[in-house]
Amino acid sequence: MRHSVATLFCCALMSAAFVALSAGEAQAYDTGQAAVDEAYSYIGTPYGAYGLDCTGFTSAVYGSQGVYLPDDPAAQYSYGVPSAGAAGDLVFFDEAGYGISHVGIATGYGTMIHSSTYFGIITETPISDVPGYVGAVDPS
Repeated sequence: MRHSVATLFCCALMSAAFVALSAGEAQAYDTGQAAVDEAYSYIGTPYGAYGLDCTGFTSAVYGSQGVYLPDDPAAQYSYGVPSAGAAGDLVFFDEAGYGISHVGIATGYGTMIHSSTYFGIITETPISDVPGYVGAVDPS
């Protein structure tokens, strides 16, 4: 009888650990994907409308997630934890060689959503099409 109780107790502990681990992974995925989903809702918004330059856009998206970012791309780069550019991560660029000048939100598919002066709207663009890639951070 003791052996059965001990076995059941161990199984219960392992199940609880698995559920906790799965919930943690789901939370990390949901946070990044929620930011991407929110970012997609801005596609087509004119550049600068409602204060949505590149940092205004990323601040608006993450503000809706409860993360408040500074209004400067270099400051946003310093805000998060370095990452590989997964869905929802901020991606940064030094477009002219004078320091970080642009930021967007990685989709996880090699593209980013950003407020583009070139296109004049918030759009989705391959990350490789924007010059001067510096790196990515996870702001959440």
